[in-house]
Amino acid sequence: MKKFFKFIKITFFSILAIIGLLFLYFFISNRIFIGNTNAENIAYLKLHKTEIKDRIVDSLFDNSFYNSDIFLLGEIHGYADNQKLDKELLFYLNKKLGVKYYIAEMDSTNANKLNSFLSKPLKDNALLKDVVSSIRKRIPQQSSLELYQKWGEIYDYNRTLADSAKITVIGIDKSFTADKSDVSRDSAMLLNLENYIKNRHIDGQKLYGLFGFFHVLQKGKDATNDPFATRLKNKGYKVSSFVSYTIASEMYLPKHPQFPTPADEKVDWVNADGPLMLVKGIQDLKELSRPNSISLFKLNAAHSPYATSQNLITVKSRLFGENIIPAEKTHTTDFFQYVFLLRNSKALTKLD
Repeated sequence: MKKFFKFIKITFFSILAIIGLLFLYFFISNRIFIGNTNAENIAYLKLHKTEIKDRIVDSLFDNSFYNSDIFLLGEIHGYADNQKLDKELLFYLNKKLGVKYYIAEMDSTNANKLNSFLSKPLKDNALLKDVVSSIRKRIPQQSSLELYQKWGEIYDYNRTLADSAKITVIGIDKSFTADKSDVSRDSAMLLNLENYIKNRHIDGQKLYGLFGFFHVLQKGKDATNDPFATRLKNKGYKVSSFVSYTIASEMYLPKHPQFPTPADEKVDWVNADGPLMLVKGIQDLKELSRPNSISLFKLNAAHSPYATSQNLITVKSRLFGENIIPAEKTHTTDFFQYVFLLRNSKALTKLD
């Protein structure tokens, strides 16, 4: 009997030791991938950053940016502050450049409902709630109270604009239920947008939209899997892409049989510094930002180290999405030009 208990004891502590070693390996490999702060990057970023408080400011934008045809914000779905950024970027670009066409990661049916909501003399909250609920079919992590509130605020803003400046939504995504074709989503997005521009005679109008992270990348892995922004550039459009990363933030993760979702549907382990998502070079942005803040960094100014490196675009995902391993001779600014860092963002809230 003593030998049996001794065996159990040895087995138990052996298992604990193995778990400890695996955890240590996991932690060390994460740290190695992310890397330490880089003095050259820090020196550059100090000169090309701003903190976003109540609104977007124009200190980091130049003529090259303003001459863009299409502006895109790429998010990892589920973080509340991205809804704030989306609204503020739309308002800023509307005021500064007269951008009034909002291209959306939704199908034309939901876009038409949103346009109907925006045009009504009184807020039709039931219609808006129907749109937000319908979005759950395509992007569960975006269907939320904050999304509902954002469009309510866009409605209020739209009421202050002249008819010629009012915001219109263009839904360019494939229909989740009806479209069973083999055409990729990003290819369909481009085709749907081009058809809208042609049919509505709005060629030359500047556009803005919020999409999932992958869709706004201006380089792809291969021609068969090019993101939406890459396809736009190949068609001759001048595109400016923002991406959003998070630190110490919570993600809304609706209940799903494939994921171990907590009871409150919020997780804090999908941030740019790990443990389940890793962005090489994120420590430089973290070093220059404060807790509970939103910071914007410009990556494509003169003498930018991001024009010759792959920091911030090399991404390892241990659970969500795919790894991003840039091809040789490509660099960060080939993929996007601006980065938002959200620190301590709350998760989106389920809309009851």
